[in-house]
Amino acid sequence: MSIYMYQAVYSKESISGLVKNPQDRTNAINAVVETNGGTLIGCWLAFGEYDLVVIAEMPSDEAMAGVVLAVSAVGTTAGGKTTKLLTMEQAFKAMTGAKAVVDNYSPPSN
Repeated sequence: MSIYMYQAVYSKESISGLVKNPQDRTNAINAVVETNGGTLIGCWLAFGEYDLVVIAEMPSDEAMAGVVLAVSAVGTTAGGKTTKLLTMEQAFKAMTGAKAVVDNYSPPSN
């Protein structure tokens, strides 16, 4: 399973709905994540470019894409960004692989 960060921009209609009827959307977000085989780690309202941050553990890229497509299809969001996150163990493996390349690679020269 991989961990993903989804940063979303709520649609105008969603923001209007939340202002008219304030609500904790954690259960709704959890249901979408679980329906696609994942586990919700947490969700937060955010300042800045994105309104919502969701961290979830999902079984595949396709499962995470399903979450994003679903919330977009019903008009909840007006945009967003998904980032696949690496554990420190995965990052260490990537660094070790990068070191092996750097140790054996020569860039083009004039």
